[in-house]
Amino acid sequence: MKTFHQFNELQTELIPLILSYIVTVPYEESSLQNESTLTHVLPLVSKTFHTICNTIDFLWMCPLQRLVNENPLWKQSLDAFVRKESLQSYPKESVFTTQDACDILQKTSTNQSENQIPQTSIHARLYQHILKNYIRMEMPVFYMPDDMIQRGNPTGFFLFEPRYRRLIWDVMENLPMDFRNGRKISVENGIKHPPQFVYAHKSPLKQGVIACIVNILYCDIHRNGTANVQVVPIEYVRIEKVFEEEGQSDHLYFVKVMKLTEDEQVLVELRDIQDRFPSLSLT
Repeated sequence: MKTFHQFNELQTELIPLILSYIVTVPYEESSLQNESTLTHVLPLVSKTFHTICNTIDFLWMCPLQRLVNENPLWKQSLDAFVRKESLQSYPKESVFTTQDACDILQKTSTNQSENQIPQTSIHARLYQHILKNYIRMEMPVFYMPDDMIQRGNPTGFFLFEPRYRRLIWDVMENLPMDFRNGRKISVENGIKHPPQFVYAHKSPLKQGVIACIVNILYCDIHRNGTANVQVVPIEYVRIEKVFEEEGQSDHLYFVKVMKLTEDEQVLVELRDIQDRFPSLSLT
């Protein structure tokens, strides 16, 4: 491999431009890729590179723009952020850019103390915010292995264990009482964002295992706290951490999960089909 001996002689403003052709950010290629050139390689080259990687906004803008352009998960997350944080209402067909999101993030930052605002580039902060709040999630988890679970196919449970009685009460708490007594949870009935929890349908319940996020379609909580629930799996996630909530004795588990790209979700479904029908060739 040839080296570029004249690199140190370049004008300072040219270095970020050259580096922009090789920088990547974590999870750009897959939900398992937690290291990247921008965060784990280039900053270790020298103090100068470390400063450049942490302060030059252009280096974060380029890969974030790639993610939004090429990965539907990041595009949907960017749109969700803009719609949630903006004070105005947008038409359904509105197209948002990373600059739109940065402007909103900048405005929300002005309401914070200067000491609370991270001293990093605005696109780096936007990347971190979307990753933390829209790609990674923390939710209570219902654990019951079932090899037949598929996205879009509703399934039902009868929840009777104390931990799951608390789970369903907590996730339904903010909805009017009639939705806890069997009224259909739907857009037609005024619910744009159904309550959700993580359904761990694969064994064991541990880091690295695939689970799914489910929307609640129907919930009837009885007087004794047990509940009949119908849900629909909407997307697969990878479990990163399993933990119990402190101060509780019912052993309700929570999970930190990472959302999967659409290609990864399809691969999960193909592998599930292969597991159920080993003689079927999917290649």
